[in-house]
Amino acid sequence: MKKGIPHLFTYNLLIICQFAFQLYGQEPSGSNRKTLQLPVDIPIFLAGNFAEPRLNHFHSGIDIKTNGTTGIPVRSVSEGYVSRIKVEAGGYGKAVYIRHPDGYTTLYGHLLSFSDNLSQYVKEEQYRRESFAVDLFPEPAKFVIKKGQVIALSGNSGSSEGPHLHFEVRETQSENPINPLVKSIDLPDGIPPVIEKLYVFSLKERRERIKPVSEPLKKSNGVYRPLAGTPVPFDNVSGIGIETYDLLNGSDNHCGIYRIKGYLDDEIFFETCLDKVSFSETRYMNSFMDYKMYTTNHKTIIKLFIDPNNKASVYRFARNRGQLELKDKTAHKIKITVDDAAGNQSVAIFDAILKSDRFQDDPDFNAVYNAFFKYGESNTYQAEGIEVVFPPGALYDDIYFDYAVESQKPGSYSPLHQIHRMDVPVHLYYRLAIESTKLPPALKPKATLVQCLGNNKYNILGGNWEGNRLVSRTRNFGAFCIMVDTVKPVIKPLNFSSANDLKTLSNIKLKVKDDLSGVQTYRGEIDGKWILLEYDARNSILEYKYDSRRNKSGIQHRLAITVSDQLANSTTYTISFFR
Repeated sequence: MKKGIPHLFTYNLLIICQFAFQLYGQEPSGSNRKTLQLPVDIPIFLAGNFAEPRLNHFHSGIDIKTNGTTGIPVRSVSEGYVSRIKVEAGGYGKAVYIRHPDGYTTLYGHLLSFSDNLSQYVKEEQYRRESFAVDLFPEPAKFVIKKGQVIALSGNSGSSEGPHLHFEVRETQSENPINPLVKSIDLPDGIPPVIEKLYVFSLKERRERIKPVSEPLKKSNGVYRPLAGTPVPFDNVSGIGIETYDLLNGSDNHCGIYRIKGYLDDEIFFETCLDKVSFSETRYMNSFMDYKMYTTNHKTIIKLFIDPNNKASVYRFARNRGQLELKDKTAHKIKITVDDAAGNQSVAIFDAILKSDRFQDDPDFNAVYNAFFKYGESNTYQAEGIEVVFPPGALYDDIYFDYAVESQKPGSYSPLHQIHRMDVPVHLYYRLAIESTKLPPALKPKATLVQCLGNNKYNILGGNWEGNRLVSRTRNFGAFCIMVDTVKPVIKPLNFSSANDLKTLSNIKLKVKDDLSGVQTYRGEIDGKWILLEYDARNSILEYKYDSRRNKSGIQHRLAITVSDQLANSTTYTISFFR
C-alpha cells in the first residue's frame, strides 16, 4: 500500500516537494545507478541472488553474508527517507524501507535492531498499539537519511535461515523488485554459470506420464556438451530443461541465473531474462522450473518452454511457447547460452534427433485417473465425503486428476483423502470440503483441516463448518483429513528457573510449544500493563527486554504471559518477582 505525502507547513515542505517531484516526475535512471554506497562495510559475498528459484516464489533481492554473525552496521545505499518500517515474527522480520529521489526504494531485511531514533519510534508505536508486529509508514520528513548513514544492525530475524542481510531494490511506483546486480551494485564476479545436465520433456498428450530423458553435460574447450557424445533424443513435440546455477566470487552457494537463450539451427526460439519480477507473478516460479524435481530431489531444472497458464513477464521471447517440433530424423543443432548478471556466459551445444521410442512411461505414474481438468476452466470433483472446486487458472496446465481415499488415521475424524500428487503445483487457491466422521459435537470448534506431510508434520488449514463438512482452501495437492486440537500451548522459562533470577536479568526468555495448530496470539503483562514481547517464530521463543523506565523499582511485580493457538486453546504462565 502506498502512502501519500502529507502537506507539512514547515521548512520540510521544500524537501518533500523535491522528493515528490523526483519520485513521480521522472523516469528511473536504470543502469546509471551503479554509484550506490554498499550496504555493509565488510567484503560482500552472496548466499543468494536475485530471482533465484525458491519454492512458490522468485527471490526478490540478494542475501549478503555477514560472516555467520549478527550486529554488522547496515548503511543506506543512497540519500532518501524512511518510508516504511515493518516488524513481524516471520517474513523479513525487522525491515526498513528507504525511498530515494531517483524513483527507487531499497529494503533491508532480517535485521537485529534499528538505529536509535528508528528503534525509539518503533517501540513507541508497538506500545501504543500493544503489538509486537507493526507495519509503519512514517511521514517523509520524519526520518531523512543521508547516503552511508547507519540505519540498523544486521541480524537473523523473521524467516531467516542464518545470519545475513536481505537487500532489495524496488521501483517505487510499481513496487516491483529489480536485479540489484544489474542496475545498482557492482560485485566482482569472474565465474560463469554451471550447466550440469540437460533434460528433454515430451510435450505430447499426457506429458506427465512420460519420463524425461536426461543427459549429463561436460565442459570441454569452453563448451558444455553431452557426456555420451551422441545426439540427444527428442520426441515429436519436446521441451528442454537445464540443471543450471551460478557461482559468485568468494562463495560456494548455488545461486540463480540471469538470462537464458535457446537456439534451434541457429535461430532463437526462447529467451528469459531476470532483471525484474513482480510480486503478483512470483508464484509462477513453480512453473518456471520443474516443480516435481525441485520438491522431490531439490534440483533446479529451468524450463525453456512455457506452460499454457504461465503468465510471468520474465520471458522475453518464446516461439510456440518454447515447444520444439522435429518433423524429420536428421540431426538439428541446439545451442543454449546462460548468462549471469556480471556478463559471464556459459554455452551448451548438442545435436537433437527424433527418437520417440526413447520416451517411456514413468514407472511411478498411475495411468488410472478420475477426471480431466482443463486449466482455463472451473473444475469440480466430488466423491463420498469430499468435494474440491478449482477456479479457472488454478492450474498451470491440464491435468489428469487422481483421487484416492485411505483408512482413517489415528486421532483423525475423517478418512485420509489423497488429492492428486504433491509434486504437481497449484497456482490459485481451491475450495476443499471434507465430511467428518464420528466427531462429537463438542469438538467441532476444535476441528481443523490438515494436510499430512508425514513424520507427524502438518499444514494447518483451519476451516468453517457447512453442515457436517469442514471447508477451507489450499494451494497444495496432497493428503488431507480432519483433526482436532484440544491441547493448550506450553510455556516454559528458558533463561531462568526461579523468581530470584528475575531480579537482575536484562531479558526474559520463554519457550513456547503447541501441539498441532500453532501459536496464533500472545500477550505479556507486568502488573497488568502490556509489555513488548518479541516473538521468534522460527525458534518458538518469546523474549522481553526488561524496561526499567516502564516498571517501578523496589516493589513486587507479577509477570503474566498468555498464549493461544489457532483453535483457541489458551494457557497462561505467571510468576511474581521482586525488582
